[in-house]
Amino acid sequence: MKKVLLFIVIVIISVPQLLAQETTVSAYQAGAYQSGLLNVRDLSAVDPGIYFLDYNYWNSSNSYYNRNGDKVDGFESALGHIDLSQQVGGYTNVPVIFWVSKFKIFGARYMASLAPVFMSSNYKMNIHADRNDSTAVSMGNTGGLGDIAVVPIALSWTFGNNIDLAFYYTFYAPTGRYENGAGDNVGRGYWTHQFQLPFYYYMKEKSTAFVVVPTFEINSEIEDSDVIPGSRMTLEYGISQYVNSWLELEILNGHNWQVGDDKGDDVWWRETQMYTKDKTNTVSFGVGVWPWAGRLNIRAKYAMDYGVTQRYKSNFLSASIIFIPNLLTEKAKK
Repeated sequence: MKKVLLFIVIVIISVPQLLAQETTVSAYQAGAYQSGLLNVRDLSAVDPGIYFLDYNYWNSSNSYYNRNGDKVDGFESALGHIDLSQQVGGYTNVPVIFWVSKFKIFGARYMASLAPVFMSSNYKMNIHADRNDSTAVSMGNTGGLGDIAVVPIALSWTFGNNIDLAFYYTFYAPTGRYENGAGDNVGRGYWTHQFQLPFYYYMKEKSTAFVVVPTFEINSEIEDSDVIPGSRMTLEYGISQYVNSWLELEILNGHNWQVGDDKGDDVWWRETQMYTKDKTNTVSFGVGVWPWAGRLNIRAKYAMDYGVTQRYKSNFLSASIIFIPNLLTEKAKK
């Protein structure tokens, strides 16, 4: 019974995303877009055709940071001091089919893409009370099809040899399994509308690329509830440098924060002192190679969070593949 009580206390006090009242809606809504994982040239202008991409992400975290930006590793309670150690991990696979048209709209190349998301996650918590030397362990895992990302419209403008400007509209459909209060959700339970405006500046015949990408997210109501998660803003900027014709190095920095209030009658955490608008910063370092010139690109990246508030602080490893089959291109037509 003491172990059960310890677990209940830690859940109530230290893990906001597991908090629930009668509505059982989680107070932890981190949004659809993760800053810092973008490959620098992912949103740059490319030639017409079909592109196949596959993104793989591994993330891990052993620390949660509260509304003051302090790491939560224990607290005082009626049971005395309670120590908390936790490990959260996951894997995400995102296969993408990306189409770039031969025609233009408003002088911009039209593009579209479809990306199902498959994911798995696991957690382990160790809770220890000093007063009676009691320890409780909780663990679990889940996985499956997540929320599908669709880009129905994207436009890319090129100005001379030095500037690219693009507009991307993405929506995330709530196709992943979701139920309020469930412990095995892989979806968010709501629609997200995302808008991006990537800006590129190139030097030295495009061997050097600078990018700035603002991203804005608007969310719909969580299903079976009266909760609309607040809007989010992300700002990313970075540089990519080709060392030679087949080797590329890059660095990217990103900032993600909640800018809108959570709305609705079921937003019970609005009245508590434990919750605030979250934010996180992520820096990443990547390398890319072309083992098959102009046809196959392989990339690897390491990313880490810093300056985290009301979020888990995570580390990421990513590996991605871009394959260009030369379909629906002018070259293929000839």
